[in-house]
This record gives sequence, structure tokens and C-alpha cells, in this order.
Amino acid sequence: MQDQEYVKQLFERYRQGKCTPEEQVRLHNWLNHYAAQEARALDDLSGMYEKRARRSKRWQRWLPYAAALVMVSSVAWYFWPDEGKDAVPDYQTVGTDDILPGGNRATLILADGSSIDLSEAQSGIVVEDKRVVYENGAGELIDLKGEVVPLVLSTPKGGTYQITLSDGTKVWLNAASTLRYPSGFNGVDRVVEVEGEAYFSVAKDAERPFKVVGRGQQIEVLGTAFNVMAYADEEVVKTTLVEGKVALKVEATGERVLLDPSEQSTLRGNGISKQTVDVGAYVAWKDGEFNLDNTPLVDMMKQMSRWYDVEVVYEHEVPKERFSGTVSRNVSLQTILALLRISEVDYRIENNTLIIN
Repeated sequence: MQDQEYVKQLFERYRQGKCTPEEQVRLHNWLNHYAAQEARALDDLSGMYEKRARRSKRWQRWLPYAAALVMVSSVAWYFWPDEGKDAVPDYQTVGTDDILPGGNRATLILADGSSIDLSEAQSGIVVEDKRVVYENGAGELIDLKGEVVPLVLSTPKGGTYQITLSDGTKVWLNAASTLRYPSGFNGVDRVVEVEGEAYFSVAKDAERPFKVVGRGQQIEVLGTAFNVMAYADEEVVKTTLVEGKVALKVEATGERVLLDPSEQSTLRGNGISKQTVDVGAYVAWKDGEFNLDNTPLVDMMKQMSRWYDVEVVYEHEVPKERFSGTVSRNVSLQTILALLRISEVDYRIENNTLIIN
């Protein structure tokens, strides 16, 4: 049995955002363990909203409150005396039909086509002048022998990884994404190519612009932070600027667009537009969260598919529900889906397929 006072303090630290990564893992483990038993609380919440849902076809689902309900109920349930209750495991426990979240998974592809499966115990790699090493210095991956060669970092579904390029630029790759880059930048500019989603914190170099190419557009910066989403299965390419300034060029037409902080460009076909957005909703994945902002169910499910490595199938017409709120990416899939109990969306999991009824 865990020390009750310690767990109370840990939960309070979590609410205040003061938990260490290890402490957060323990809380997420408890959340996963108890989410199934506490599903009744979500059913009660659903009942509270039934009348409101019938009155409004565009009822807004607020995930944070449901998530908080699950967390608070789980912790409270833990403190209630129950002789038949099992001790909380220190490892992640999920049901046989549940699916664990993604983690640090990536492959480094070398110039000769060979590949290295990167350690899941590490979170990133660093490209140095003559070698590639893990972020914490735990072992050399490649001896570059002073040569500049093309390299590729690729994450699978359910994978994420970081890389520090030779110029000091930091890149976070989301699930099912690929970054093509040289081991060194010797030309008049610094050019990389991205497929999928990546967050860039670009090292400043006034003499050599940094360029990101992908999905029909080119992004040019000198030193800034931005997110680019360029998945092949998305209809649009979205570039979200956090700080600095970027210039985008549509490759097909040559049209240029300038972005200021909190602006986002949307490339659809050969047409590009921009708008002001809440950047938090578009970069939260880098910090281990799903941040939904009036997000359509179909877009939410694309995120779930990539992170949990599941196929999403719609048996009938795609539901029109939208969702808002912030949920950790460190919980199991069933914990996320339990939040759908407060909506009218039915689902089931068969093997590695999530079926929306």
C-alpha cells in the first residue's frame, strides 16, 4: 500500500505543475489503473448533460473537466478503505483491449541506406562535427569522419524523438514523421526537409538562412521557433509561428506570406492564407499533451491514430462532434476514450483497430 499522505502531496504537486517526469509517470500509472473502475463517474456526468445535448446540436464537450473528474475520482477511490481493493502497481497496468501511449521511438537512416533503431531510453540525438551521439552523451552512434553526409531521422506511429542539428537548431519530431538533413551546413543556407509534423527552434545565423521544405512550401527563417504540420493524409499544411518571423513561399506559384508570432498559415493546394491562432493548441504535443480547441472528432482521431498506432474505422457517417481541452499524451488509449462517454459517440476496440460506430 502506498503512503497516503505522499500520494496526496504528489497529486497537489501535479495540479501545481511541479511534478518531476518520474512523479508524473507514477500519477499517470494510477490514473490508468483506476480509470476503468471510475467509468461510472463519467456515466453520471453524461447523464447531467443529456438534456443540454438534446437542446443543442453543437454541444461543446469540455474534456478538461472530464479528465479532472477521472483523476480526482481515482485518487479519492484510492483513499477510501476497501479490503478487497488491490494495491496500486508501480508499473502501467491496462486491460487486454487497451493500448499504451507512444514513446521515444525513432530510426536513424545513414547515407548508405543502413539504419539504426534508436534507444527508447533516450529522448534525442545530437549531430556534432565528426559524430552523432545521444543527447546525454551515452554512446556514439556514427563516426562521420569529418564528412558532410545526408541523414534521415524517422519516427513511426507511436513514436517521438528530438535532434540537435550541427548548427545548434533543435527539432522535435512528432509521430509518423521524417526529417531529412545534412550532418553539417557548409553552404550559403541551411536546408532540411520534413514530412509529418515537427517543431523547430532555429539557431540564429544572420549569414545563413534556415529553410524547411515540405508539402509544396518552403519556410525561410533566421532564428525563430515554429511548428509545421505536413502529414500526407491531411488536406492542408499548417505552419504556426511561436516567436520570431518567417517567410513562406508556395513552390507552385511563388506566392510569399510573412508570419508574425501567433499567426498560422494554411496551404491548401496552391492557395495559402493566414490567421491568428492560440499557438498552444498546435505545439502542446511537444510537451506531452493533446490540446484540443473546438477540434472535429475526425481530426482528434487522426492524432489518436498516430500516437497510439491504431487504425481508425468509421462504420457509418463520421460524427460531427467537436472537442476542447487538454489531456496528457502519457495515458492509455482507453483513458482518453473514456472521456467520449460524455458525448454521443460509440466506439469499440478490436485488436489494433478503433471502430467508431
